[in-house]
Amino acid sequence: MYYPIKVATHAIYVLTMKNKHVKLYASENVIEEFYIALADNNSKRVQRIHIPKSDVFYVREAIYRDTGVWYSLDHVERAMYLEGHLNHNEVLDPDREREYG
Repeated sequence: MYYPIKVATHAIYVLTMKNKHVKLYASENVIEEFYIALADNNSKRVQRIHIPKSDVFYVREAIYRDTGVWYSLDHVERAMYLEGHLNHNEVLDPDREREYG
């Protein structure tokens, strides 16, 4: 079961599994977050970062080039999931309702 926790610029979701909590969060600065966690040698922080498939980054860039609209990674990932381009296990919290769909 997931439940949201609002934090500054991004949402954190807590996954509860047999009394273990794993906090997952979506960030627009995925690569920066990942490298900072690596540089700090923080394995727990690395495990919490949700890194979308590379397709999500490419699709977002293509949408931006075609329309001039910059969507969040979560928005593009969700749209790709709903259109059948991503599987359930490839999306951060696929069953959670979003404002945009």
